[in-house]
Amino acid sequence: MVFLDIALRNAARGFRVHPLIPKDKRPLLKDWPALATSDRVQIETWAAQYPEANAGAAADDQFCMLESDDLPALVSKLTDASVLDFVYTVQARPNRPHFYFRQTDATRALGNCDLPGVFEFKQHNRYVVAEGSISPYGPRYELVCDGPIIPMPDSLAADLKRLYGERRRNDAQTAGEPIGYGGRHDFLTSVAGKLRNSGLDADAIHAALIPINEARCAPPLPEADIEHIAQSVARYELPKPAPEVTVGEPTAPEAPRDWRTLFHTKEETINAPPLTFLIDNFLQTEGVTAIAAPVRERKTLISLNMAKALLTGEPLFGHFKVTQKPERVLYLVPEMALGPFSDRLKRLGLLDYVGNTLFYRTMTAEGRLRLTDANLAPALPGSVVFLDTAVRFMDGDEKDSSDVRIFAEQVFSLLRAGALAVVLLHHSLKAASKADTFELEDALRGSGDIGAFLSACWGTRLQDPAHPYQSRSYIDNLKQRDFECTPFEVTCNEDGVLTYCNDVATPTLASRTQYKGNRDGKDEQAAAIVAAHPDLSVRALAAVLKDNGVPRSPAWVTRTRAKPKYDAQQETPTKGPVSRE
Repeated sequence: MVFLDIALRNAARGFRVHPLIPKDKRPLLKDWPALATSDRVQIETWAAQYPEANAGAAADDQFCMLESDDLPALVSKLTDASVLDFVYTVQARPNRPHFYFRQTDATRALGNCDLPGVFEFKQHNRYVVAEGSISPYGPRYELVCDGPIIPMPDSLAADLKRLYGERRRNDAQTAGEPIGYGGRHDFLTSVAGKLRNSGLDADAIHAALIPINEARCAPPLPEADIEHIAQSVARYELPKPAPEVTVGEPTAPEAPRDWRTLFHTKEETINAPPLTFLIDNFLQTEGVTAIAAPVRERKTLISLNMAKALLTGEPLFGHFKVTQKPERVLYLVPEMALGPFSDRLKRLGLLDYVGNTLFYRTMTAEGRLRLTDANLAPALPGSVVFLDTAVRFMDGDEKDSSDVRIFAEQVFSLLRAGALAVVLLHHSLKAASKADTFELEDALRGSGDIGAFLSACWGTRLQDPAHPYQSRSYIDNLKQRDFECTPFEVTCNEDGVLTYCNDVATPTLASRTQYKGNRDGKDEQAAAIVAAHPDLSVRALAAVLKDNGVPRSPAWVTRTRAKPKYDAQQETPTKGPVSRE
């Protein structure tokens, strides 16, 4: 595995990465805290210079890492270690894991701290060796738990603070006070490490530790323990000095590149592939298409009808021609259980495709499948990927533009890995379900960056939400970036099959406020009663209206009386009811 693969995969997870010496933990860049990045162009530049490098994942304002040198020892010191069982974890050697967390106010306040031999907590200007890299001891750093990267629980941060405080109180003894039980081994091991780094071998380290042990430890460690420390520390290779390199300074001098090589050429432009579709004028190849709608307004049915068209080659909705069938459809739906979703597949006649060209995963499947999972990569070439819904694959907040940009990079990585297209299902703003207009900004809940990275966005709404099973669906492309289209309607049968309606050339979105304030359709009758009784008080009129089966609030009566058209002197009212007075 080369640096490019390792770095891009970790950058897609949101981490800022930088190159390390191959098969080593030390950085290749002197100013790595400022240079670490998730930018693909910079990563590719580094990959050209250091193709076999390891990668480091930076602890920064977003992420912090808890690195344990002895997991059983750490667990024994924590009040509650259960969170360590399911969070994102990387490990090269047994019981020496790296746990990744999101920063909180508590972790930032804690700072970088450690308890030698047990843990090291990194939250600023530190890094861990990223998954995929090769450790100095031989094993590769593997992803042992692909769990969520959650904010560190305050209870865990409090435990680390407590343990670090105890360690600092013990360290105060190194200023000259005798070092007692519990601190002697760590103290002498630390001294031995510094002696090893200065070039001493095991015998020299042993000889140097004897007087330090006698002078500082009370009681001194046994001679056998001193020898064991010296031998253990000396068995590691002497660290090599890190090369002094900076960004743009390759290991071997090379001539400056012509700036024109940074850009596409005329020949590339002439030979660039044309715009193509998997489903003509509906699903664009090499793009990200969204299906956006309020909750319970057929997003999943529309996407399943798309999947059926791609699998069978039949026109979508009986109208849009399938121009290219993918090798497979990958449908990821972590917010539905196996039973309900499989029922939809059976009703749509897709059972025979399951396990052949249709592969799906629901919330019933064990664990969480991330878009960056290495096991997913072989399935991507030639596929169309459905994410139902997008927010289930996003770490962080859909309203946070930085979190959305990370998610966008993960989606783009699916296309770079060979997927022909990606379809995202996303919820609309709550206000969109009541509005009479349907724009891109309303159709996609969250940050505007969501709409920015899409090739197209099909917004859909029920024309009659009061009768959801009988209503037509209105569908319109709210982001017509590369191709032009007009709104249309589809009907739905009892099995979920959607059919294009051609009885109206260009349908319009049905108003959702047409009955607002007149939900029973009796405003005119109620207004006539108000006009017929100008002498009644507002409250009395509200009571009369209720008696006549057209209940209205006092506020409604007041507003209606203020309208000139209902003035008794301007308009002869219809026959009014018998007054209560």
